[in-house]
Amino acid sequence: MSVDSIPKARELRAFIDLVEGLPQVMAAAKDTSGRYLYVNRGFAERVGRRARDIVGRTVEDFFAPELAGSYAAQDAEVLRTGKPLQGHLELIVRADGRLGWYLTSKTRLVSDGGDVVGVAVMSVDLQSQMDSAHSGLAAALDAVRADVARPWRVSEIADIAGLSTTQLERLSRRTLGMSPRGVLQRLRLEHAVRLLSSTSMTAGEVASACGFYDQSSFTRQFRSVLGLTPGAYRRSGSGEDGSGVPG
Repeated sequence: MSVDSIPKARELRAFIDLVEGLPQVMAAAKDTSGRYLYVNRGFAERVGRRARDIVGRTVEDFFAPELAGSYAAQDAEVLRTGKPLQGHLELIVRADGRLGWYLTSKTRLVSDGGDVVGVAVMSVDLQSQMDSAHSGLAAALDAVRADVARPWRVSEIADIAGLSTTQLERLSRRTLGMSPRGVLQRLRLEHAVRLLSSTSMTAGEVASACGFYDQSSFTRQFRSVLGLTPGAYRRSGSGEDGSGVPG
């Protein structure tokens, strides 16, 4: 797609130049009405459409209603306040069916004249960081995944990794962009999504199987990361059709 064919190309050019060739990155730009002005190859591949078939349409055309509403609300908040959304953790279903974690950031697009013309979105795949993680950290993450319902302490995870708690904290933040407790939460939610997608377990049963204190805590943490309650996520079909692509 020619950059010059995209509306407001001057405002978008720098963003497109930044993200077009980056591996492991999904990027998009939307106007103030929510219509896609641009998507990069990573975004198009994840949605399963050609880029030219996405441009001009909105999140409602590609995502389940509750997910689309969540993404649109994020955009509206960024446009209203001018405050970027930074490092928002999102879980999606990859093209091969595996679950994947992305860190999504959104900011306003502003013209040379100071007019707000849209929203720029960029999501970075954390799997590359996971794949290149310290071998001890990787072993610790595998151990947590294998027994995710266990009431893990950070010191136990550090022991498996062969690190002190301070070293684990530093390595986790540098490699994965979050604390060990944040990683533990992420792994519990990852397992919860699998159970919601593949079983008929109730939310309370899923919460217990994934090591959450109670259903209320599970629901609160699930919604803070995925933007939906567990029940809404199950109804959206996100685990079945890959529609949990950052929007």
